[in-house]
Amino acid sequence: MSIKNKVTAVIAVIAFTIVFFSYNAFENFFHGYLAEQEDAHIDTVIRSIRSYFDEKESKYLGSVNDWGHWNDTYYFVAGAGPNYIRDNLTTGTFYHLDLSFAVVVDADRSIQYRQFYDRTSDAFVEFPAGVFEDLAGVILPAPTAGDMSGILPLGDRFFFVASSDITPSNAYAETNGRFYFGRELDNGVIGELEAITGGHITLAGTDAGSILPPARLDGANTRLLQSAPAKAADTASLMLSVIGPGATADLPLMTVDVPRNIYTGGKVQLRNFEMIYILTLVLLAFLLYLSLSHFISRPLFILTEEMKSIDLTENRLHRLPEFGRDEIAFLRKSVNDLLRRIELGQGRLRENEEKLSATLTSVGEGIIAVNESGNIDFINPAARQLTGWTQEEAYEKPFASVLRFVSEYTGKELDNPVRIAFATGATVEPLSHTLLLAKDGTEIAVEVTAAPIKDKLGSIIGVVVAVRDFREKKEKSRQIEYLSYHDQLTGLFNRRFFEEELKRLDSGRNLPLSLVFADVNGLKTVNDAFGHTCGDKMICQVTAALRAECCSDDIIARTGGDEFIILLPGCAPDKAKNLVKRIKTRLAEEKFMAMDLSVSFGWAAKVTPEQSVWTVLKDAEDFMYRKKILDNASKRSAVIRSILHTLHLKSPREDAHSKRVSLLCEAIGRAFGLNEDEIRELRIAGELHDIGKIAVDEVILTKPGTLSATEWEQMHRHPETGFRLLGTASEYYGIAEYVLAHHERWDGAGYPKGLKDKEIPWKARVVNLADAYDAMTSGRPYREPLSQTEALAEIKMNAGKQFDPEIVQVFAEKVIGDGIR
Repeated sequence: MSIKNKVTAVIAVIAFTIVFFSYNAFENFFHGYLAEQEDAHIDTVIRSIRSYFDEKESKYLGSVNDWGHWNDTYYFVAGAGPNYIRDNLTTGTFYHLDLSFAVVVDADRSIQYRQFYDRTSDAFVEFPAGVFEDLAGVILPAPTAGDMSGILPLGDRFFFVASSDITPSNAYAETNGRFYFGRELDNGVIGELEAITGGHITLAGTDAGSILPPARLDGANTRLLQSAPAKAADTASLMLSVIGPGATADLPLMTVDVPRNIYTGGKVQLRNFEMIYILTLVLLAFLLYLSLSHFISRPLFILTEEMKSIDLTENRLHRLPEFGRDEIAFLRKSVNDLLRRIELGQGRLRENEEKLSATLTSVGEGIIAVNESGNIDFINPAARQLTGWTQEEAYEKPFASVLRFVSEYTGKELDNPVRIAFATGATVEPLSHTLLLAKDGTEIAVEVTAAPIKDKLGSIIGVVVAVRDFREKKEKSRQIEYLSYHDQLTGLFNRRFFEEELKRLDSGRNLPLSLVFADVNGLKTVNDAFGHTCGDKMICQVTAALRAECCSDDIIARTGGDEFIILLPGCAPDKAKNLVKRIKTRLAEEKFMAMDLSVSFGWAAKVTPEQSVWTVLKDAEDFMYRKKILDNASKRSAVIRSILHTLHLKSPREDAHSKRVSLLCEAIGRAFGLNEDEIRELRIAGELHDIGKIAVDEVILTKPGTLSATEWEQMHRHPETGFRLLGTASEYYGIAEYVLAHHERWDGAGYPKGLKDKEIPWKARVVNLADAYDAMTSGRPYREPLSQTEALAEIKMNAGKQFDPEIVQVFAEKVIGDGIR
């Protein structure tokens, strides 16, 4: 369908929809509105009639009340007013009071007076047939009580009737009768009501067939009832009825025909409005159609014809003429921009094709493109080198006849990945543990991926296969797997492998299963003294001893920094004990930096299936720790002595300096009267005070010139290093504190903590003075030594600054004075 026809159809549908829904909306709204207005008019008519009736009843009730309570009326009934009727109840009285009849009844229900007035002839006449009889049936049996009014059917007519007790004006005497006034609902009343309501009123018939039993005039005013109006084309008719107290049903009174002028007139005007509205909408729809056809349909038709002439296969695409400033002009400009982008895209596509070809040619992975028939279209150089097939040899050959893959584990040929990709329409995940059978029969570890090539409709038009040389990656994977189960330093198994093997070997066929727990003594001390490189060498030397004595089936694992576990399946406890002896013998024959290699061992065995292998491992560990506690003290002290010996070998000057400081400390201790144990501790502190220099570079220790800031920073760390070394041996726990503080100053300017005066341990203050004195008097490569006198003067000058004044005084008086040095 053309745009023009579509526009026509859309406008027609929109116009019809608007007309249909708006017409119905107007129709429903105004019909409801007119009906409401008509109902309101009818309610006004009813209210007017009710108001008229209420006014009449009130009027007649007031009149009869005045006459009933007049003394003359009272005396007339009592027989004392012979001229009462002649003087008062004249035709003029009836005319002015707007009455049709008057009736006086005494207390005995006897009629004292009755008269009917004909307003047409202005004369008294006989009561119409049936009127007085019906009235007598109402008033004679009724009790005498108060004022009453209402509408009654009497004979074939309706009357307003009001009555009142007859009493004297002072109202103290008892009533002696009742007075009744009546007014017929004649043509005069009907005319007044028609003038008030604007409608036509018809009284209901009062024949025997249509009259209900009348209400008794024995209560309050009668009520006027209305029925729902019956609406004809031009009028709306409703029935008005009356009902009074004591009545059993309502009595039809009159029919009111109200002209439907509001409704019918409104309908005419509504139809006129609807016709004008529909014609206006049709005219607007036609104008809209003409406008859309001229401004949209025709330009779009021209644009469509011009676009049909464009040939996208040309290198230089045809352009549309650009004119105007509306949306069509913008669309033309957009089409031209799109054509420019298509030209650029075609150029880029050709460029990308060339780049893709170059990429596939240079990529390191083997790429093979297969067409929808399963034959090879392209094989890049990497694939050629990997498979041994050339492009010419492989072209248009079935993929399965050129490339075959077998399982690394089973040697069975694997399913063709191209067939899988065609069958599933999904990418084939990388196939690992796969061997490619090259053209010359060589098996090459590869990883293969195949992905389907789909067109825009989702149909598979080929498959691209990527073949990666997996040999190097496989070797790296093996190395990673090896490292995941081996200790990198020693090449032994690690804790992960040990735990997995322990679970695997924990079976009845491997019993007895022995476990040997080993812990290298003094490793931390060696690390602190000589660095972790020396510690690693120590671990490797212990590892060599373990390997030398264990069998090839024994499992040796390094499970911690200085911990080893030997797993011995099928080995009894006595054999495990003999193995430990052999290892200890070998370790005793070796030295590490002039130190004995010390290792603590513990062993245990699982001999019954009920035993927990983890409990056995814990027993071996506990056994080892018990032995380690017994050996540790002497071993650590030996390590400390060995470190000190190594330092003295490293710097002979430090050896002599330590001995002199030790003697000076002993002399100061004796000068202060210390006991032998304290003197011994002070002497050892002097000997070991510079043990931390083992971690200082030998070049710094023997440097002839002044140290640089960086070298001094390294030198200043030797008290802390000495503290850590001595803290590893219980024998030197106390001395470690003195070594840490032997470079603190009395004034707080020392290091490493900046302690002052008595915060510094006393023996550290002694070592400080002895160390300084020996340094001054012994000399250094960069300065001459001071004389004893010069050194003592220097020390005294720094008393209270660097040195404890008390120790300086005792040192000067008792130590130097005794001829020490």
